Amino acid sequence: MRPRPSLSLPVIALLAAGAVAMLMTPVAAAQVRVDARARQGNGVKKIQGLRVGGSIDSIDVKSLRRSAIPKEMAGKVEQLGSESFEQREEATASLQSMPVPDELFMAVLEQGGLDEEQRNRLLGVLRWRVLYRPRGAVGIRMEPAATGIRGILVTEVIKDLPAERVLQVGDVILEINDVALTTSSDLISKVQRLQPGDQIRMKVLRPVPSDTPDAPGIVRFDRDRTFQEVDAEFPLGSYEKLGNGPTASALGNPETIRRRARVEEIWARWGTDAATVSIARTPVGPRKRSSEAADGP
Repeated sequence: MRPRPSLSLPVIALLAAGAVAMLMTPVAAAQVRVDARARQGNGVKKIQGLRVGGSIDSIDVKSLRRSAIPKEMAGKVEQLGSESFEQREEATASLQSMPVPDELFMAVLEQGGLDEEQRNRLLGVLRWRVLYRPRGAVGIRMEPAATGIRGILVTEVIKDLPAERVLQVGDVILEINDVALTTSSDLISKVQRLQPGDQIRMKVLRPVPSDTPDAPGIVRFDRDRTFQEVDAEFPLGSYEKLGNGPTASALGNPETIRRRARVEEIWARWGTDAATVSIARTPVGPRKRSSEAADGP
């Protein structure tokens, strides 16, 4: 009786960040409703009734309108309308990296009271946060598993990413964080919504010799295909390590498509022209085999 193996790695933190500068015309600052009690120490209290994620339609607009904006954030929003270009730039960069939910930016937009400079800069900050938030990566190339097995076949592990130490070519990934995988898009969507350093759990089938004795965790398909069930737990690496830009392969990457749709929804409600939303072009490199996909295309 052999126990099912459990694999783990020390937690790593690979974070990607950046800043986008925007040139705007200075105008007077507007007032933003503030509740200093919304901040406790270096953290921000959870805003009751504010749902994170989903489409704009899924957000309770009434909650946005009554949400208390943390004092520090409100100060930076006011600074977006400063007569000083340097102060506007500093406030823009600060808001991009501020550790608060994106929904608070939507709350500021929904509550109004902003001049054009503030609104345009705030929209730009929110767009940047949605499109360029760091993405996690396992570090594999993959394709659908063979007939009879519902999962994702690992065809290559990529150097200097977590898969190199945890997975093997031929492994079949069945689940991530207790969610079953059927297609490569399932894995991409699940992994890239997380950030580098986030811990994930995997259920994997690993090929073993066909004459391996029956035991707990040994699974056979069509008599000649034998696998051992493996539980793996490890922190994600960074999508940037795959050599892709944060908006690469928009056509086939479900997370990029989701993020772009999110920005278009934001622009449709609070912007002036949804058609101005775009994604930077990325130079086209060598094409992968059509049957394969990376976990960060």
